[in-house]
This record gives sequence, structure tokens and C-alpha cells, in this order.
Amino acid sequence: MQSLVAAFTVFLVLGSTVVCSAQKPLRVVLASPLVEEGSGPDGCTPAVSGFGGPAVWEVRVERFLLDGKALVEASREAKPDRFPLCIANLPVAKNAGVELPFVIHDEGAAHVAGLVLRFTDPKDFYVVEADAVAGKVALVRVVNGEWRQIADCAAAIAFGKAHTLSVNVANDDFTVVLDDKPLFRTRDGSLALPGRFGIRSRADSRTGFGDLFITILD
Repeated sequence: MQSLVAAFTVFLVLGSTVVCSAQKPLRVVLASPLVEEGSGPDGCTPAVSGFGGPAVWEVRVERFLLDGKALVEASREAKPDRFPLCIANLPVAKNAGVELPFVIHDEGAAHVAGLVLRFTDPKDFYVVEADAVAGKVALVRVVNGEWRQIADCAAAIAFGKAHTLSVNVANDDFTVVLDDKPLFRTRDGSLALPGRFGIRSRADSRTGFGDLFITILD
């Protein structure tokens, strides 16, 4: 869990009052390697932010991820304002260190992977999105279904390669790390309530999501 450790280190170096948690990260299994390809999600509930049809999440073979399986949004409805979600029921927390491995494939028009934080409902949450086409990682606040970008940073995101996105959120303080490389630290206090965690795709993205690793800091 080097990237998660790196994120904690950034907090300490920058003078945050957050203390690294000694507890073992909770692994939320989204795509069990034990189930057959085409099975539904394991560990999260589908939803949609924006417009379009329902999200269809399926377990697929993904040779670039450690367990050989990934969760993929299979309908890939090509609407730019459609954002398929899969949200874990537990844990519910305000402050946490979260880690998500993913693989973006060069198919379709959109090429993103999103990590959802403090999810209240499909119109109210934070998301950290890695965009391979734009070449950046951004923190976005979704409020009443509308996007509001808080911060972003240029990042090299390759197609057909495993990446790991890590986020530490402590009250209004967010630190974002990609593949052990700290990208940015920023603040936003517009959503202070505890919430759930999950993944988010966009339009016709062909992205394979690994499991969530969550360390509660509350």
C-alpha cells in the first residue's frame, strides 16, 4: 500500500494535524476473482449521476490488475453528461484515506476513472477523477447535480496500464496522489457530512476498477 503511505506522509510533512491510522485498511471487494465474468458487482450498489439509462456494472477479466478481475460499466452509453456510479454501502465516514487501482482502455470517446468521497446521493458528493485524454487529475464537488471543479493537476495516465489513485480527506483538507506521486493538496468545506465511498465512470469509458482500500480517520 505504498501510495496510501505516501499520501499519509504528505499530510505529515505539510503540517497537518491528522495522525496516521494504525488500523488495517478495509478492503471493499468490487469484483471478486472467484466469480464468473459477466457477474454483477460485489460490494457496491449501482446508481447514475446526470442523465441517461441505468448503470450496468459487470465483472470482467483484467490482466493488468493484481487479482485478474475488474468492475466495468458495461452499457457504455455515450452521453457526456451521464456518470455511472457504484457506491459501497459501508463504511460511512467523513475522514479517510482511500486507494483505488484502475485501468483505462483506449476505447470510446471518454477515458476516465473516478473515486467518489462523502457520497450522500447521486447529486451530492465529491469525486476525484483521472482523465487520460485531458492528462489531468481533478477534485470535483457535485452539488445539486452540477459540477464545480475545486483543483486539478497535470498527470500522465497511460492506456492499458494499471494506475493507483489515492486520496486523503481530513475535514476540509484533500491530498491527491497518483502512483505514489503527490499531485496536489487543496481545501473545500462545502460538504462536511460523513458519506459513503465508491467509483464513477463517464459516458462510454472502458475502465476497469479494482477494489477500494479505505482507512477511516474519523
